[in-house]
Amino acid sequence: MFTLLLCFCEPCLAQQEWELIKNKEGIEVFTRTNDLMSFKEFKGKMIVDSRVGDFMSVLYDVEALVSWGYNLTTVRLLERPADSLQIYYAVAKSPWPYKDRDGIYLNKFSYDRQTRTLRVAIELLEYPKEAEGNFVRIGGYGSWKVRELSSEEIEIVFQMQIDPGGSVKAWMANMFASDTPFHTLKGLKEALKMEKYQGKTYPMLQN
Repeated sequence: MFTLLLCFCEPCLAQQEWELIKNKEGIEVFTRTNDLMSFKEFKGKMIVDSRVGDFMSVLYDVEALVSWGYNLTTVRLLERPADSLQIYYAVAKSPWPYKDRDGIYLNKFSYDRQTRTLRVAIELLEYPKEAEGNFVRIGGYGSWKVRELSSEEIEIVFQMQIDPGGSVKAWMANMFASDTPFHTLKGLKEALKMEKYQGKTYPMLQN
């Protein structure tokens, strides 16, 4: 499945209720349909022993996303003008006979001190319109939501609506709707255990 780990504004559209399709290894995966796209939207959720700052450290280490983002083969940082904004380019492997997908991701970070929740809006940018190499450019939007439950525990929610572009049929793309969030969160869980991401502080998170 095409993971490619999107000003963010989720469109106003008619949506169905979330349907739980997988509950395994502490990770819940949901999908739903809407009137905007024929491709299903997905959401993955888990609770882990970690901190919000650790999650930020992992997401800031853009080049390392290939080690835990599902099916990612190339990731490189394009811009990070501030701690609250980063833009990166990524390529994801697609199943044969489809071409691999690429995308340009805009991440916008914001932190609510009252609810102790970090939100990272994800927007897949339309420019440059030409895909790099022999890839198909994808579109979509999504978010990360990371809420502190205690000093040692956080809840992570990963949500995306992806249009894989090209000639991919919706029924085939939807077959893999559970794979992307499940394996991405599973990889993230392992990344959060790495010592290099732990114990860092960021001004955004300070009281």
